[in-house]
Amino acid sequence: MLGAIALGAGGLLTAAPAGAAPSGGGAHRTVYVAPDGSPSARDDSCSHARFTSIQDAIEAVASGGTVVVCRGTYHGSVTIDRKVTLAGRPGATIDATGMPYGVGVTVSYVTIRGLTVKNAGPLTPQSLADGILTGGFGPSGPIAADHLTIVDNTVTGNLGSGIDLNSTSYSVAVGNRAIGNGVGINVADDLGPPATHNLIAGNVANENFGGCGIALADHTGAGIADNLVVHNVADDNGLSTPTAPNASAGSGVIIASPVPGGIVSGNTIAFNSFDGNGHGGVVMHSHAPGSDFHGNVVSGNRIGTNNLRTDVSDPKTTGIYLASASPQTITVSGNVIGPDYFGVFTAGDISVQGHNTYRGVDVRLGHVDTY
Repeated sequence: MLGAIALGAGGLLTAAPAGAAPSGGGAHRTVYVAPDGSPSARDDSCSHARFTSIQDAIEAVASGGTVVVCRGTYHGSVTIDRKVTLAGRPGATIDATGMPYGVGVTVSYVTIRGLTVKNAGPLTPQSLADGILTGGFGPSGPIAADHLTIVDNTVTGNLGSGIDLNSTSYSVAVGNRAIGNGVGINVADDLGPPATHNLIAGNVANENFGGCGIALADHTGAGIADNLVVHNVADDNGLSTPTAPNASAGSGVIIASPVPGGIVSGNTIAFNSFDGNGHGGVVMHSHAPGSDFHGNVVSGNRIGTNNLRTDVSDPKTTGIYLASASPQTITVSGNVIGPDYFGVFTAGDISVQGHNTYRGVDVRLGHVDTY
């Protein structure tokens, strides 16, 4: 789902130069950004903002402080290179048209809330084209940030992921709206470290055209482990035509790895709602031999009619699709599935543990031996 990561032209994911410090001495604990800000303003509200550039405000605020982004549209991208809270007021929008990301984070313990981040792209081999990215590049290479809080944002129109929890651990994505991106919320390990112990909760990830609503995908072998995906809605994803950019039949949520020895283990997918997706509502793809998918749990979800892309090899509607090139065991229990032709369909050597409720399902458990 993601292109390769590289340091591209124009300083892809590098920290921007520091802006001017506030007049009158040291950095402030709270600074304001507004399109009509003025360097001479007293900087105590959106009506009296000192900054017009979000990046300049980040470089000027004290560590641990807050940058308040006031109503308006801010063009370009932002790199958070210090421990701050980036807090959007209603109507605060970052338009990242032509940029590889909207907001990138290169330090831990950062909060991003209340922003609309849109239009990152175009998608190239040197760019992730993400709305909000939990990583960046420093002088010696990739930097992955941990313990990030990403809450109550709207990400839309980004050609990569709306929110990319990449090589991050103990981070939180809660109450966001990821609508109309390539992928809604992505959990991956492209920056080197694994992605572990993250919470993805209470988000809406609908109508993401290029792939899945929520993806947990090991691309490097570092691993995607012990993440909690709960109380989300991921509907109508991956329905783009084969000629659309980055098109694929996306699922509500996918756990996957294409690499030999890939690790996607100990993840819990519970109490979510998945309906109307191009692929299954819940999908597991263990593409290569030797992968470790132990300890994953799919429990208590409401899984409606899925696998709706007409160009996929299996035209039958399917609630849950599980496929593996090596032996795997997965717990699938307490879900309400249907209406679908297949409730749960497995391909390869897969053992499914648990009992579910089926409504309007023709074949509760379908199976083929090879994958």
